[in-house]
Amino acid sequence: MTDQPILPWRYHHSGLLVASQIELAAWEAFRTENEGEPEVAITLSDEPCPDCPSDALTGVGNQGIRFAVEGVGGWQVQEGRRILLHPSLSAHPRELQLFTLGSAWGLLGYQRGQAMWHGSAVELDGRCVLFCGEAGEGKSTMAAAMLAAGARLVADDLSRIVPDRTGPRIFPSSSRIKLWREAIDEFGWEDRIIERDWMRDDKYHCSVPSHCAGAGPVKLDAVVVLQSGKDIELQPLGGGAALTEVLAGTIYRPEALEAMGRWGEQGALAARIVSQLSVWKLTRPRDLGALQHSVDEVSAMLDSLG
Repeated sequence: MTDQPILPWRYHHSGLLVASQIELAAWEAFRTENEGEPEVAITLSDEPCPDCPSDALTGVGNQGIRFAVEGVGGWQVQEGRRILLHPSLSAHPRELQLFTLGSAWGLLGYQRGQAMWHGSAVELDGRCVLFCGEAGEGKSTMAAAMLAAGARLVADDLSRIVPDRTGPRIFPSSSRIKLWREAIDEFGWEDRIIERDWMRDDKYHCSVPSHCAGAGPVKLDAVVVLQSGKDIELQPLGGGAALTEVLAGTIYRPEALEAMGRWGEQGALAARIVSQLSVWKLTRPRDLGALQHSVDEVSAMLDSLG
């Protein structure tokens, strides 16, 4: 009989009790002493990952999805309950954490039938807004500008969203935010730098003035789709346009959904969630000096929701 691995690190994240064989520093605010039966286990293997392709998915299905990152290792995500890591000899712990809490965690959520949305969310005066959009549209920067105006961080990158009778809920997913150096200088957050981002030399993980990590799910009131443009304009979206924009701006690893045959499931979940939300598009110049105007527009919109 094979000995069960010791899983000393425990976290309560996305409504799930997670036991891990490796420390997940990015989830430190979600640490728990709960010794109950974990719903998800993150374990290590000293064997090579079987048939794990680089930059692709294989073995697609609930029984197991496999992928690899060259020079880092391979991952097997199984039945929405287990993430098995196969580290390469040269892998750095931060690299392992990056792909475990990114691609592997997102795939596990899809296996569980959960809506896993990509974006940055903040809560201001009891109302929560999620910023989404294409890569490079400044989701984290916009969220940080709201934090500087008194908001609390709910999410940065990947979060579980659930429909609810009284409105959709978002599970807090982060106690830190990733920002480019120019944004850090704009906010005067030099002393908030925790570490340099592993993948990008001029981006940093920063602590925030206030966050919701460790709390229960937060009611999500609005989604704001970010788009670059000459002038600042906040416009409401409705019907099919709202759903289309939210899907395009939030879906994480769409190629994985395609391979898993779960686009229909995620689309239906998104439609339920969007029907309970206020959806807006914020067009604004990519100028840090214009951030306060954007913050004022979004804050006024949240106030208008009653």
